[in-house]
Amino acid sequence: MPMSTPRYLPRLVQRAAVVALAAGIGVWGAIVFAPSPPPAPPTAAASTTLATDTQPVSRWFGTGSGAKIQVVVAGLISAGPRGSAVLAIDGRPARAYAVGNDLAEGVTLAEVGRSGVVLNQGGERVEVRAATLPPLGETIRTVPLVR
Repeated sequence: MPMSTPRYLPRLVQRAAVVALAAGIGVWGAIVFAPSPPPAPPTAAASTTLATDTQPVSRWFGTGSGAKIQVVVAGLISAGPRGSAVLAIDGRPARAYAVGNDLAEGVTLAEVGRSGVVLNQGGERVEVRAATLPPLGETIRTVPLVR
């Protein structure tokens, strides 16, 4: 004897589907058409700034113009009056500088020579030599070819 489905089951499934569809449309309608939040209030801005001269104090602690910085010559690109070098300043990553560029406040690259650079630190000329590389014969070894 075959089993028969009740007559109300298709209508019940249809009504459940319509209710689910209406709920989905309502939720997505609320999300899409929700009003945008109001803009944030403006921050309080100071109308006047206090002008102070900190240069005398900065000289006491060595951070004013001409302050001593640590420079490592990572490489020399070209020597001469329009020379350039790769320098690491105060432990930061190395980058290229041309003659006349400011390395820090009061410190400029004055010259690039064959063996190093000359800095102008607060009117004082300081020479920083580049590291010398060992001869190639000591570092390159030949390896026998294996067949």
